[in-house]
Amino acid sequence: MKNLIKLTLTALTAALVITSCQNEGNEGNTDQNIEASAGDGNIIPGQYIVVFNDSKVIPTSRALAKTRFTDRSAKAKTVDGLSDVSIRKMNDVLNKYNLDEKRVLNYYTTKISGMAVKLSDAEFKTLAKDPSVAFIEHDRFVELPKFKIEGEIQHNASQRMAQQTPCGISRAGGFTNGAGKDQWIWVIDSGIDLDHPDLNVVTNSTYARSFVGGSANDCNGHGTHVAGTAAAINNGTGVVGVSAGASVVPVRVFGCSGGSATSTILAGINHVGRYDIAGDVANLSLGGFFGSGCSSNSSYRSALQGLGNSGTFVAIAAGNSSANAALYDPACINGTNIYTVASMTCNRSFSSFSNYNMNPIDVIATGSSVLSTYLNGGYATLSGTSMASPHVAGIMHARGSGPRTSGSVSNRGESYPIAVR
Repeated sequence: MKNLIKLTLTALTAALVITSCQNEGNEGNTDQNIEASAGDGNIIPGQYIVVFNDSKVIPTSRALAKTRFTDRSAKAKTVDGLSDVSIRKMNDVLNKYNLDEKRVLNYYTTKISGMAVKLSDAEFKTLAKDPSVAFIEHDRFVELPKFKIEGEIQHNASQRMAQQTPCGISRAGGFTNGAGKDQWIWVIDSGIDLDHPDLNVVTNSTYARSFVGGSANDCNGHGTHVAGTAAAINNGTGVVGVSAGASVVPVRVFGCSGGSATSTILAGINHVGRYDIAGDVANLSLGGFFGSGCSSNSSYRSALQGLGNSGTFVAIAAGNSSANAALYDPACINGTNIYTVASMTCNRSFSSFSNYNMNPIDVIATGSSVLSTYLNGGYATLSGTSMASPHVAGIMHARGSGPRTSGSVSNRGESYPIAVR
């Protein structure tokens, strides 16, 4: 039986709204049940995400499951060849119903086989019945809420800040040298400050990509902050990250104001899938309310599980609504090499804003009042599970495996293991 996602009040009960970058002062603003009817403001009218059955159109990651790549260019060349075949098969389905291929906004071939496409209501209903289609869901607007800067330090070339080891790094077991490793940390976020002196940013536009126009340079600040916690350089100035000096790759899926779409985030994940090699890390400090059925099939969930199954470690923020993480996507996702991260304070208390529930949360890390890199070569202190997640991303890059744990934090009768290197 096909898993057709029915777009009614009882399905997908809230739009995907980014919550994990909020700080404690803004907590709770996104914990709202938003109707998922066709008239809902967060749904992009007439725009859908179509996912095909793997048995009909196989994702390249599954086709190459037994092939180990160490050269990213060689992998991309192989992936591109397989992708061409997949795209032809998907287009054949469109052509069967006289649907113009020009309506396709994005093709997804690496971790899922699918597309973002414009359809009328009638065309949606017809296409959903095709045996090649696993399910269809509405594309949705995604907002990155405003976050409060608790403190900001501007970069001054003549008077640089002496290097600090932020509390969260110490709580994660300290930093280690991550420079020179072949594996990268992909930051699927608002971009990264490309010339920040405390970050080793992969700036080659083959890999550093924007899916919201312009370059991969960060004009929001969120992605740069995330990158610093995972991998700020051990250079005597500023801050230091868990896997110090590791190569960080900006995959920009949010614009300056924090606006995006589910289809855009999927395009970013698809991009990572074209070039990632075993041992890479992807950080997703994003998420939003989904409601019941969060752990059932969805394009987002399938794509992230595809990343993990191919050997890339995935760190996901639990969300900032002081609510059950099992109702928030992608925090609700479990799978091989996937770790959902809750937030604690420097004093090892559960952060008041953090989502909870040890199913699906895996570990906890410092997310309250985290000092890290920021825009224009500067530094800032932010709070949120967005800030906790990259500690675990850095740990996994440093270890080449999932995090170890040492100690725990208690909340609501559950013990959350503290992630360490």
